[in-house]
Amino acid sequence: MSYNDDKRELLKLKQGIITESETIKEEGAAADKKKYEVKGFKNKLANFLYLYKWQLVLVLFFAAVAAVMVYSTVSKEKADIRILAFSGDKMISGDLYYKTHDIELAFERYTEDFDENGNVHADIYYIDMSPQQDGTYYNINQTKLFSEIGLATAQIFLGDKAQLETVLGDQEESRGFEDLSALYPDNPQIVDKYYYRIKGSKFAEAARYAESCPDDLYIAVRSNDFSGYAKQDENTKECHRRALETFGNIIGDNKVNTPEENP
Repeated sequence: MSYNDDKRELLKLKQGIITESETIKEEGAAADKKKYEVKGFKNKLANFLYLYKWQLVLVLFFAAVAAVMVYSTVSKEKADIRILAFSGDKMISGDLYYKTHDIELAFERYTEDFDENGNVHADIYYIDMSPQQDGTYYNINQTKLFSEIGLATAQIFLGDKAQLETVLGDQEESRGFEDLSALYPDNPQIVDKYYYRIKGSKFAEAARYAESCPDDLYIAVRSNDFSGYAKQDENTKECHRRALETFGNIIGDNKVNTPEENP
């Protein structure tokens, strides 16, 4: 548009012949756009970061959280066997907590490399069930205990006799634990058919627990005939097979892994 045309448009606006001019508006908008246009990659990047800095902070935060979760899942050591450790006795529960690592290493000495990945790992899941703790905390732990029982991955239980006797209900009715006395007759460590006393056993020595091990601490092996199972799947059967084989090694003091091979 020429200078004279612009002049005529302005004159019409002043005289009130027209109320607005699309030509002048468009040219003004184009001029403003040109005036504020950001040039250069660095300037454009800086402008973008300034305008969207909080959105970027949130995206980076959630990306970092996701990366940590993925790394933890991928790098977590896969367990060949899982043991559920709990006690309603305050002293025994506290003792179990501090001895978890040594007991875990002892189990690993008797555990085969079931998944054949070149590494043996026994995973002990400890839950404090002593009633002296805060009520809310106790309820949370009770929920965790029965959730773990429901998963049925842990087929070896470790705890005081009173807790073991009740956690799966009456043993005669629920068939909750294996009858160890039938599997290993005349073994002096087996008490009341279902419970293997750790005190005085070779397992206690392997766990560096020979002297300080409580008298009321036992191992029980979950039965595959437990009436409380919602279903029997292949994973449950495999976990049970591993538990029986590992317990058989404990009974016979058959250390399939030495400390040098599996520290």
